[in-house]
Amino acid sequence: MDKEPPQPDHMVAPHTAAPLKRPRADSESSASIDSITDLQPASRSFRTLTSDDVEYVHENGRTYGNDTYYMPCVYKPNNDFAEQDRLSLQHEIFLRALKGKLTTTRLLPTTRRILDLGTGPGHWAISMARQYPHAEVVGIDMVEWDIETTEATLGNSTVTWELDDLDVWGREINVDELVDKLSTMDLATNMSNRDPLESPKKPKSPTKTQNEPNSSDENMTIDLSSITPQPEPGWHFSDSFDFIHLRNLKGTFTHWEEVYTEIYNSLNPGGWIEVVDWDLGHVPSSTTPTNPNDIPLPTLRKLYVAFMEASFKSGRPLGLFYMHPSYLEEAGFEDIQTTHVNVPVGQWANDEAQKSLGKMMFVLGMETFEPVCLRLLTRWGSGGRVWTAEELREDVARAQDEIRDYVARSERGEVEGWCASFKWVTARKSWHAER
Repeated sequence: MDKEPPQPDHMVAPHTAAPLKRPRADSESSASIDSITDLQPASRSFRTLTSDDVEYVHENGRTYGNDTYYMPCVYKPNNDFAEQDRLSLQHEIFLRALKGKLTTTRLLPTTRRILDLGTGPGHWAISMARQYPHAEVVGIDMVEWDIETTEATLGNSTVTWELDDLDVWGREINVDELVDKLSTMDLATNMSNRDPLESPKKPKSPTKTQNEPNSSDENMTIDLSSITPQPEPGWHFSDSFDFIHLRNLKGTFTHWEEVYTEIYNSLNPGGWIEVVDWDLGHVPSSTTPTNPNDIPLPTLRKLYVAFMEASFKSGRPLGLFYMHPSYLEEAGFEDIQTTHVNVPVGQWANDEAQKSLGKMMFVLGMETFEPVCLRLLTRWGSGGRVWTAEELREDVARAQDEIRDYVARSERGEVEGWCASFKWVTARKSWHAER
């Protein structure tokens, strides 16, 4: 069921930004991030692991946390903080889209343990820990981020930071089956793929019947340790949570059914899940009503089709299909609710707050295309070829020029305004469920 975002129980107070420990990374934009809270400092957060446990991969001038995930990360030795700054801006947009609310879930006073999956630089986790000081907040990510700068902006917190790669199942990926699904999608005209996508299943080996003879049975030595029941792959947290939050994790996992089942099993009865993400929305299809063949943003559309194809070839498809309520229903969740917020791209809206939000969204869009496309297209490619980094960056520059021109025209009222689509999905584990 769709709903309007609830009014915040405790609005996050705006204030003048605290001094950062480092300047925002160089980029073509001039966006700045206002800090979010103005509360008294709490005790310092702490880590359970260090970046020494992460095998960083360096490609095309960017750093990645492993060989598979498509988005870059922070790498302190090279002062590469561009992705953290992009995520800082993105967090502020999510916050303003909900009018200062950190979540669409109404948490009970009994909420004691909160988990932020894929916490990144920790903006959401730190803000939640300061807004709900009675709760233990845990932030997990596969790489180490510059948490110190985030805390210099938002204030110190009691968050527990953990490093862990939660893609633990190690199942084979049927890439051919995934790529076949592309033929059912009209990527060129529909840039918001949100229908459920059945995960490719690993083929099951044929099982023998009980009476079927086995030629290897004779003279067979049995190693009893090999038949000892082994624990199923999973996260196996030491304690359950009351609220699990994940944001911007499209393209992270192949088998989302297993992820939601694991989240369900990691919640206390009555616990909540919230899944948050955004996409480009309904990209304008024509610049002039009288000429439907005048298709705007052609390079953007080309890049979208290319990186979507590459993501399927990588085995971890992009798109918001993973947020479909059917996944949550299948895992056992109930009370599923969805909140949509349209965020303007550019300053074409009449409302001043929407103008400010639209300016930030324009900058975020401009800064997102290269990191989303770079590894996907230079490693897995599209259209039967692998791209070079130079080719990709040339097309990104052209797409940015097209967006800049279209947004300027929309601000002059010459073409329709364009909105990105932000989405929150919440669901609850039954109070009667087993722990």
